[in-house]
Amino acid sequence: MAQGITVEVKGPLLTRGNRMFDQMTNELVQRMVEIGEQKLDQTLRFRPAGVYLSVQQARPGQASTGNYRRNVQGKTQWMKGTIDDGNVVYGPWLEGISSLNETRGFRGYASFRRTAQWMESRIRPETKAVVARWKRKMNGSM
Repeated sequence: MAQGITVEVKGPLLTRGNRMFDQMTNELVQRMVEIGEQKLDQTLRFRPAGVYLSVQQARPGQASTGNYRRNVQGKTQWMKGTIDDGNVVYGPWLEGISSLNETRGFRGYASFRRTAQWMESRIRPETKAVVARWKRKMNGSM
């Protein structure tokens, strides 16, 4: 089970086939995937006192290698974007949704869930920025 976030735009305006509107919406989806990837990259970086221990602070053989962070990738395919962990086998455990979390007591880091919530708070400002850019473009200011 891959950990992931999906960004999808749908509704009656999109079925009309307005090319510029479609391009603007696709740009917004791409932007949201990019900022989601950046947020996950920040979240999954090693922290000396935190969850992803540095080599110096971890016991031998216990340090994070950054493999999980490197496997997190975003993809955009016409008005639908996804960010996932590439099906890394221990992804559900790190997120906190594996059956192992119940038996071992580790609650997980909820990186994807928290990033998805953060992205929801960013959608309005990002939409305003993209719409403003397209408005200037349509008025010939770009």
